[in-house]
This record gives sequence, C-alpha cells and structure tokens, in this order.
Amino acid sequence: MASLTLNTTEQASEFTEGQWRAWDAFLLGFEDSSIHLSSGVIRAGLKSPERQVMAAMWTDSSAQIQGVAVMEDSEAISQGVDDFLEGTRGFKWAKNWLHREGGFRFGVRVIGTPLASGPHGYRFAEGIDAYACLQGLFAQPALGGKSSVPGTWVVKDAPSVQPWADGHRLAGKSSWRAGWVDLEFDPVMRVSLEGRASWDDYLADMRTKARTKVKRILKLSESLTFTALDLEGIRAQADDLHELYLKVYGRAAFRLGCLHPEDMVALKEELGEGFQVWTSELEGEVIGFHCGMCNGHEVEAFFVGFEGSHNKSHALYQRMLVEFIRWGIREGCTVVNLGRTALDIKASLGAEPQRLVLHQRMRNPLIHAMARWAARASAPKQGALKRAWKEEAPAKSNGPSVHHEVVFTSATSVA
Repeated sequence: MASLTLNTTEQASEFTEGQWRAWDAFLLGFEDSSIHLSSGVIRAGLKSPERQVMAAMWTDSSAQIQGVAVMEDSEAISQGVDDFLEGTRGFKWAKNWLHREGGFRFGVRVIGTPLASGPHGYRFAEGIDAYACLQGLFAQPALGGKSSVPGTWVVKDAPSVQPWADGHRLAGKSSWRAGWVDLEFDPVMRVSLEGRASWDDYLADMRTKARTKVKRILKLSESLTFTALDLEGIRAQADDLHELYLKVYGRAAFRLGCLHPEDMVALKEELGEGFQVWTSELEGEVIGFHCGMCNGHEVEAFFVGFEGSHNKSHALYQRMLVEFIRWGIREGCTVVNLGRTALDIKASLGAEPQRLVLHQRMRNPLIHAMARWAARASAPKQGALKRAWKEEAPAKSNGPSVHHEVVFTSATSVA
C-alpha cells in the first residue's frame, strides 16, 4: 500500500472549504451512501461543545483523498438488557450482578457515530488497508482534552446478509480481525420506497390489516398539529425539545451517546432543508417533536421526544414514523431508515429488518475475554415480525449495502 498521510481535526474550521468539498466528492464514488458521514453532519458534530469528535482523512502523495472516517469518544450506559437480549443461565446471572446497583457506565471510543445505526464510520478507496489506517485513529490521544482514552473500542455497524429470526448467531465471533469480537443488538428497520412514488402507491402495496392500521394512526392523531421549525425556531425551543427527548431516552435499557440541544442547532446550520425538526402540538401545547435528515436518496429518522401520557391516545410515536415515510415519498427517496427499537411497530408500517454487527475490543485482556464470553452466551431476541406488504406486491430491494473497502468483505433511539 502506498504511503498515506493522516489528517485529523477536532475543529470544523481546521479543514478548508476545499477539503470539505473533496470529502463529499470522495463519498460520491460509493454506492452505499451515508448521510451521517457527509461533511455537513461531521462539521455539526465537531461544533458540539458536549461531544468529543474527530474527523480524519487519508491522502496520498498527490493530496488525493483515499479514505475518510469519523471517531467519537463517548459513554455507554446500561440500565438492563432484558428488552433486547436473551442468553444462558450464566449470562443472566452475570447481567443481574452487573446491574445490581441499577446499572453501569463505561467510556467507548467509536469509529462511526454513537447517535445513529448503520455503516456510517468510514469509507476507503479500493486497495487501501482500512484496518491499518483505523489503527492510527485508535492510537490518538483522548479527545476534547480529556485525561484518558476510553478502554473500549467499537467499530460500527457492518451489515449482514443473514435474515432476521433465522436462528443464525452473529455475536461472539470475529468477522473482522483476530482479537476483536462481534456484537449484535436489534436490527435497523428500513422501509423501501422503490416503486412507491406516492402515498397511494405505499398504501396500495399493503395488506388490508396493515393499511387499516395506518388509517387508524392517522385518525387517532388527526387533532395534532405538526410544525416544521426554522433555524431560529430550533434555537428558541432547543432546550424544551431536549427535555422531551430525555423523557424517551431515559427509558432506554442501553444507551450509547446522547443528543444535546446544540446538536439540533448545528445540524440545521449545516444541512439547511436537509435537516428538519417538527413539533407536535395538541390544543396549542407542544407535546412532542421528531427530527431527521434527507439527502434526496434516503431519509434518516434521527430522534423523537414526547410526553408519554399522550402517546397511546393519539398514536403520537406511530404518527411520527408515518411522517418520516411521507417525507421520504415527497422527496423521491428510495428508502427510509427508521433506526433500531420498536421493531414490531415499524414492521407494521412496512419496515424490514437489516441485521448489523459492531466490532468491539477491550484494551484490558481480562475484561475483553469476559465480553467475548457474554457475546457468545447471549443473542438478540429474534421474534417473527409483522408482515405489512401484500404477497403479490412487487419485490422491493431493501438488502444491505456493500461496503466498498476490504474490511467488510466477510461480513444507538429511533436512530
């Protein structure tokens, strides 16, 4: 491999406008697009005063980009895993012991973004040793002026071709490199819009029961008003919206990273119309919000927040999911990524599961061995999901993207 130069920054302004344009131009060469790896989203992350983010690009002797990546030093918080993992008796005992005081937390260095699910961490040109390049990132000092590098390293998320609920185990192995271990949690739920250019097309392809469910969601939520906020509106309401986000975020059994009020402001500054925040109002009172990103090809549902007392009576969360799908249809997108969690609800709206694994390594060998044992002793609960589409509906392509670099050839919300 030719010698490459690693260029890193923790400040958006330290890369020139020309470098950021070259970053996006490099990404255009890959079929598997990633909104979260685009320069606008990366710059927004670098702006956040509460997050420790580093952008990296590798250039050759001609200053041509051969790879890009994003890394974040974050924190994982576990309050329990009963909702999404099952395992042996020994695993259950270990889980209960670790959570004996209500949970535990630990630092994580992530290649990718803790705030989204999918292969958003990096892209490398053909022939580049991505693993060797990424080792240079893991060797970086602690980000954001912190005193120490997190002891857990994670590379997320690699798509798998294995179907959901087929009983095939992915966790506990090492599909990436020796010394690492694969972990699997819930799949990401994706709604294909190929061949569904209108709302009528979407409904027509649905089974009667699923179509009836969508209409019921619209009926229950018809008294709600949804308002798209401009930049000034997001700035004015960011703290209040964040409080609604925490009402949902605080209930999650396992959390990696956290959205901050400044993140929504920075994303709107960087992406403009490509980032939208909608408030949900009932009788003039804001009771929820949902936000997402769109690049004309795909919609990424990012985060939601709401008052739980109104959720069931007004189908609030489900209506937000419907609104993400409607947005994708309006923008002519081919897919809407609804993220992990609430699998059955999303499946009933036409979302299909895409299995993902993340590659993990603990710097402490003893703790790493324990993590490998836990991965082998447990697995995500793989129940059958609802089927929303008619049997005779034309097949829609919703399979995993092919990652265009050598590392994946073997291979944390709404988002």
